[in-house]
Amino acid sequence: MIDPDAAVRATLATLVVVGVLIVAQAAVVAAVTGGQQSLQIRETVPTSPTADEWESIPGRRVTLSKQTISPPFGGGSVDTMEVEAVSNDTHVAFRLTWPDPTRDVSLAGPREYSDAAAIMVHDGQAPPITMGAAGTPVNVWYWRASWQFDGNASWGTGDMYAYPHQSNATKPGEAVDNPLSQAQYDRFGQNYYARGFGSLSHAPVQPVRAEAARTDDGWSVVFWRARSTNGTHDAGFADDGDEYLAFAVWNGSAGEADGEKSLTMQFTRLDRETGHLAPADAGEGGPGTPASEPADLPLIPRSLQTAAWLAGALVILWVIAYTGVALSE
Repeated sequence: MIDPDAAVRATLATLVVVGVLIVAQAAVVAAVTGGQQSLQIRETVPTSPTADEWESIPGRRVTLSKQTISPPFGGGSVDTMEVEAVSNDTHVAFRLTWPDPTRDVSLAGPREYSDAAAIMVHDGQAPPITMGAAGTPVNVWYWRASWQFDGNASWGTGDMYAYPHQSNATKPGEAVDNPLSQAQYDRFGQNYYARGFGSLSHAPVQPVRAEAARTDDGWSVVFWRARSTNGTHDAGFADDGDEYLAFAVWNGSAGEADGEKSLTMQFTRLDRETGHLAPADAGEGGPGTPASEPADLPLIPRSLQTAAWLAGALVILWVIAYTGVALSE
């Protein structure tokens, strides 16, 4: 039979442990995603991810989550990313650094996917996290490892025959100058617009540049662009007001492509007048969007972040506490 006194003491002990975990977890989340960083002003903007200038530029770590808003759901193989920002009178640059043990740069096979990264930017108010919406277009900067490191990108994008053939028959994407179907790339960052999931379009104006380098445990990518452009929906870094940014990465070896990605569910807000970057307030993310939902909590494993697993963990914790109390009497 259950000893009522031991049961009460076990319940109290369980509540204390849970409270300590919640407080500790909140501290971890605050350390990872909180705080404020500055858009650093420098005489020159470093465009190489290995440039020495980055060593003196403070960064902020942001939390990434798997994409669970729209099919195809998935991703989430990358938990965190370091973001650094710098500007001068003419240009702005962001360096994104994240862990990824595999170097996925080829599209040569049907099950091969490239590592990639993107920044979503929007002026004024926070857009829906769903890559914008009708009436709320967003600006997307995109880098793909295969563009920079695959020596013959077209090998896996339509070159099906070894004998002479008409390219416009076997390489229709390249024939119509599709920006994703080129044989070689001299620009590794591209500029896109979107009005919601599935609406990504190649922008007529292409001011975005990018360059990446492998680190000891992953990738470091720099995106840069002139502060002022003439693109219809380009982010206005030359203006006053607020800029909202979200970040995403794709891990090719994890089979991530298209909507399957790791992304920030909380916007970073850039005050262009002061140069301050900080997490956007709760609720900023456009009507009906989940941008203000709390990021995945890193202290407790994601497999426990469902009601069923949490209930089971609490029961186990209570049983352990009850057994300890009963044995001590």
